[in-house]
Amino acid sequence: MSSKNDNLKNVNNYAKYSGVAFEMLGIIVFGVWGGIRLDARLGTKPLLSVVLALAAVAAAMYLIIVRTRKKD
Repeated sequence: MSSKNDNLKNVNNYAKYSGVAFEMLGIIVFGVWGGIRLDARLGTKPLLSVVLALAAVAAAMYLIIVRTRKKD
């Protein structure tokens, strides 16, 4: 009986962490896309792309830390 509960817990953990991975990817892609769009509009070619890409990576890392420390 406990192996069934363990399997269910493993599946839940897999779903939780794979969801966090997709959120992280989305944050980084959105940051890079936003930086490129703002650079094109404002004429600051590499500046905002780099700044927003780094900010997106930092936000994604923060998301991972918060989600993995959270107790279920």
